[in-house]
Amino acid sequence: MITFIQMEFLKLKRSKIFLLSLMGAILPPLLMFIAVTAFDEGHSFEALFTNVNMYMSAMFAVLIFAIIISYLFGREYSEHTLKTMLTIPISREKFLISKYIMFLVWIVILTVVTSLSTLIFGFIAGLEGLTLKLIITSFSQLLLANVLLFLTFSPFVFISLLITNMVPAMVGGATLSLINIMVYGQNWAPFVPWVCPYLIASGEIAKYGANIMVSYGIILVTFLIGLAVSLYQKGCCNLKKVL
Repeated sequence: MITFIQMEFLKLKRSKIFLLSLMGAILPPLLMFIAVTAFDEGHSFEALFTNVNMYMSAMFAVLIFAIIISYLFGREYSEHTLKTMLTIPISREKFLISKYIMFLVWIVILTVVTSLSTLIFGFIAGLEGLTLKLIITSFSQLLLANVLLFLTFSPFVFISLLITNMVPAMVGGATLSLINIMVYGQNWAPFVPWVCPYLIASGEIAKYGANIMVSYGIILVTFLIGLAVSLYQKGCCNLKKVL
């Protein structure tokens, strides 16, 4: 499995999707920078970090993660690398786990890029109130939100194994982003798997009066269901035919 993960990193270095995802991670800080300079929206690093984390976790990350999932799990067919991969003695379970690990590493990289971009744009805008505690807190919140969001994307793995085309993933990610916008602020927002990660990480879930353990449970159940159907459901993926 270690060899397979190393192969994933090598393929990632040559991937255009990786570069596009980095651009997507920079987009929220850029938009907030434009809002600060052009529309006079907020004058502190704290406001900038808060807004970037919200838009990234609740909207942009949903679309980016859906595309990443589709690429990671579908490219073995679209890029015709499955025959080469079959020379490695790896089970279907280890194959999926390796892909999950690669997805998580990718998310951590995007989180770092988003936080660094926010910091740089904040300096360019001449914002005040930057402290080491603020940097650590904001990064921790964004990382927690993205990791929790990572768990909720296991159903997309199942879909990506069924449909290797990236179009359904893009449509699904865009749909979830719109749903998050509509759900955010509603009383039942803490019970929607793709919204509650941000609410938990930011601490906003306390405003809803919901039990945080229920939200954690929803995230965990979503992950386990997606993982289970990807691994065991009969005919759930074409990978069964070759592994």
